[in-house]
Amino acid sequence: MLGKVYQVNTVDCFEGEILHKELEIYPVEEKNTAVDIIVNYLQQLEGKPPLLRNPSIHSYYEKGFRIELINASVEFHFNGKQLSQIDFCIKQGSALRAIANKWFSYQYTNRKESIGFIFHELVLIPSAFFFQDLSVVHASAIDDNGAILFGGTGGVGKTSLELELCNSHHKSFFADDIVVVNNKGEAFPNLSYPKIYGYNLVNNEKLRKKIISQAGILDKIHWQTRKTIDPAIVRRRINPVELYDQGSKQPAKLKAFYILVKDGTIKQIEKRKIQKEEASKLNKLVLETEYPIFYKHLLWDEFNSIIASSNPRLSYTNLTKRIEQNFLSALANAETYSIRIPLKINHNDFLKQMSAIVNYDSDN
Repeated sequence: MLGKVYQVNTVDCFEGEILHKELEIYPVEEKNTAVDIIVNYLQQLEGKPPLLRNPSIHSYYEKGFRIELINASVEFHFNGKQLSQIDFCIKQGSALRAIANKWFSYQYTNRKESIGFIFHELVLIPSAFFFQDLSVVHASAIDDNGAILFGGTGGVGKTSLELELCNSHHKSFFADDIVVVNNKGEAFPNLSYPKIYGYNLVNNEKLRKKIISQAGILDKIHWQTRKTIDPAIVRRRINPVELYDQGSKQPAKLKAFYILVKDGTIKQIEKRKIQKEEASKLNKLVLETEYPIFYKHLLWDEFNSIIASSNPRLSYTNLTKRIEQNFLSALANAETYSIRIPLKINHNDFLKQMSAIVNYDSDN
């Protein structure tokens, strides 16, 4: 995963089976391969007292730190400054709370059923920040003889474009929301189940049937109720093997990066070539808005490290510089563009025009 070797262990439980099923789609390394990070899913983390706790949701230890989130606790262990192990557990609550969490969630899942999402969002992707050669990119991606990334803020069309290119233009799925690249220009597939929102199904009856047809009556009621309120507050995570005809499980050379932006001053889509430095900086800025909670915990760990008269395991300032610099290095042989999208463009027109742009660029 992400160009590194992870050993994932779980206790024997319902949610552990769910997690192993989701991870089955990743390639498996040989038994004697050196492991970079061990990940343990536990039903409860050890209740050891911290050296410092500032604030109350961040515990500082000599060889790690623990973060307390709404739905999980995650503990990062270090060997020196190198991340070596992550332990996490889900905050389960009562049976009544589990029912309430399921109904009020975007996904119609309780916390245990969301373990795949929790693993990718709170464990796997944060671990990438601690590798010196990696950078995290907020983008969907396809593989077309090279990785093509679509970056931008939430709701700009990244997933819709990925769906269109994979399902209607026979491209290979590579990632839905986050891509990890190294400073040598390699991109690594993120096989976290794609998150399909209500707005992704506009004028797409085939996809709607694929997502909704097998759902139970309460699942359908939940979908329709929330979609009526706002299609941006309902989604379903779908196994990419079931969602797409083909997908990529191997690293690919970074071929192109498109940053998608909404623009109220234009009437039609405009493609502009941009400097790689600009593209890298734009990704850094978007990423800071996507991972603010984890970034806060990095700052709190740095704060506590100073109080403990110790060097921080990862400086926030150094991290953001490294993310920008590594991505810039990764883009050395890739094309970089901004795509300006009119605010009121018809969704089908957007997909048609963007598919034509991407296919033309990829073929030439």
